[in-house]
Amino acid sequence: PHRFTYNAVINALAKSKEPDAAAKAERVIHNMFHLHRSGHEDVKPTTIHFNTVLDAWAKSGEKRSAERAENILEWMGRLYKEGNVEVKPDTITFNAVIDAWAKSGDRRATARAEQILDHMDDLYLSGNKDVKPDTYTYNTVINTWAKSGDKRAAERVEQILSIMEKRYRDGDVRFKPNTRTYTSVIDAWAKSRERGAAARTESILNGMQARYNEYHDDEVKPSSYTYNAVINACAFTKEEAEKENAFKIAFRVFEQFDQLDHMQPDAYTYANLLSVCANLLPAEDEARRFSHAKMLFEKCAGSGHVNDFVLRKLKHTVTKREYMYFVGSDGEQSVDKLPREWTKNTSKGGRGKYGNKGKRRV
Repeated sequence: PHRFTYNAVINALAKSKEPDAAAKAERVIHNMFHLHRSGHEDVKPTTIHFNTVLDAWAKSGEKRSAERAENILEWMGRLYKEGNVEVKPDTITFNAVIDAWAKSGDRRATARAEQILDHMDDLYLSGNKDVKPDTYTYNTVINTWAKSGDKRAAERVEQILSIMEKRYRDGDVRFKPNTRTYTSVIDAWAKSRERGAAARTESILNGMQARYNEYHDDEVKPSSYTYNAVINACAFTKEEAEKENAFKIAFRVFEQFDQLDHMQPDAYTYANLLSVCANLLPAEDEARRFSHAKMLFEKCAGSGHVNDFVLRKLKHTVTKREYMYFVGSDGEQSVDKLPREWTKNTSKGGRGKYGNKGKRRV
C-alpha cells in the first residue's frame, strides 16, 4: 500500500462514525511512520493525512477529543521543526483543532479557540502564509462561543463579526462573513437570553436579505437555519417588556419565511413558533393562544411536518380540551396514529431542527 491507499483508509474511518474511529485513524498514521522508518518511502505521512485524522477527532464527539487534536497539532509542529516539511501545519490543520474544541462541550473551549486563532494570526504576521485565518476559522470560533452558554457570548461574537467585516471592507476576501457567520451570531444571541436579542437577530436577518437582494450574493443569502434561529431567539425572550415585540418579530419572520419559493418552514419552525405562543402570550389569554396555535398546527399538518416535538409544544400551548380538538386525544399522542399526510415530510419523532431544504454548512 502507498500513501494514497492509507489516506483512503483514514478518510473512510473519519466518515464511518464507528466507535473509536478517530483513534483507529490516528493509529494508521503511527503505522505509516513505522513503515516509513523501516524503508518504505512511499508511505510517508503528509499534512493531508494528519488533517484527515484531526477532522476525525473533531467529529468523534469523544471525551478529550479536542486535547487529542491539540496533541497531534503539537506533534506536527515538532516534526516540521525537525525538518519534515511534508507535515507542515496549515490553515486546515488549525481549523480542525478549533472545530474539535467547538464540538467538545469543554468549559475551556472558547479560550482555547481564541488562543489558537491568535497563534495563527501571529504565525501569519511573522511570515507563515500557510496558516492565514479565513472565514471558516472565524466561523468556527463564533460557533464555539454560540455553543458555550457563556453570558458574554453575544457580545463577543459581535466583536468577532466586526473584525471580519472590517478586514473584508479593507480588501481581504478571506475574511468575508457568510451565511454561516451571521447565522452563528444569531444563534449566540438566541441562546444568550440577553435583552434585545429578538430585535438584534431580526436586524441581522434583514441585513443579510438586503445584501442578497442588492448584490445577488448567495454567500450571504439567509438559509432555513437563519430563519429558525431568529424565531428561536424570540421564543426565549425573558424580559416582560420585550415579549410582545418579540412575538410580533417571530410571526413577521415566519411570514417572510413562509413566502419563500426555494425553502419552506419545517417541524422545527412550527415547534418554535408554538414555543413563542406558550412563552410570550399570557396563560390566561387562551383565545389568542388557541387562534395562533390553530393557524400554526393547520399549516404544519398541511405541509406534512407534524412530529413528536411539534405535538409536545402544542400541548404546552393550548388547554387539554383544545389539544384533544387538534389530535383526538388529550394524552400522549403518537405520530404513528396521526394521518400520514400530517407527518410525511418529517422523520419519525425527529425535531427537524434546521429546515427541510437548507444546508447546514454554508
